[in-house]
Amino acid sequence: MVDYLIVGAALALAIFILVRRVVHIGRGGGCGCEGGVQTTRRRRRRARRIDAERYPYVLELQVGGMHCENCARRIEGALQSLDVIAEAKLPGTVIVRSKHPIDKEACSKVARDAGYEVINATA
Repeated sequence: MVDYLIVGAALALAIFILVRRVVHIGRGGGCGCEGGVQTTRRRRRRARRIDAERYPYVLELQVGGMHCENCARRIEGALQSLDVIAEAKLPGTVIVRSKHPIDKEACSKVARDAGYEVINATA
């Protein structure tokens, strides 16, 4: 009898975790893009004015595998670890701005480490 209770509790826990994950993806959390299906949720961002004089160095990355706004947020966060301002635009462009010269290879490596393919990087 105890064995049935343990198996039932484990099954109930697994179902609970699965339902939470599905709801989380449905609300825009996690990637959940499944290789090209874009989410319809709008990204909420604070409006920020980027002054070209303050950030004279610009790098444009063409990125493969960035299909939804969750992917865009993930790559922005990864690149901002390099002390730059990164703005991702669907379907696959990331604009990187900095006050100091930008290392193309470092940005490409961070993007690849985040799980995306860098197709082209132009300054």
